[in-house]
Amino acid sequence: MTKRLIRTFLGVAMLLPIAGLPMAAQSKPIAKSQAPATTTRAKGKLKPVDINSATRNELGFMLGISEELAAKIVAGRPYRSKAHLLTHHIVSAEVYAKIKDKVVAKQSAPVR
Repeated sequence: MTKRLIRTFLGVAMLLPIAGLPMAAQSKPIAKSQAPATTTRAKGKLKPVDINSATRNELGFMLGISEELAAKIVAGRPYRSKAHLLTHHIVSAEVYAKIKDKVVAKQSAPVR
């Protein structure tokens, strides 16, 4: 009787880890692909970044450019249009092609 009880106990003990697998699979953390994408820009979903008022950090984060390039954009303000980034040699043609749809150059209201 004791041998039978021990065998039953061992059999159940061996099955417990297998039985726990479906429950463990349900408690997995959210994968990166399922998490909301806050660091990427989806075309048409976010407002364009104003190069005349955005901070260096905002420019770098939202446009995906280096902090040095963002600082260079901030130093060259104000811009009459976003094309001035290219014509005033602030950014290269490749970088401008990458960010031109993500930026605007709003003009501040005249002081009266």
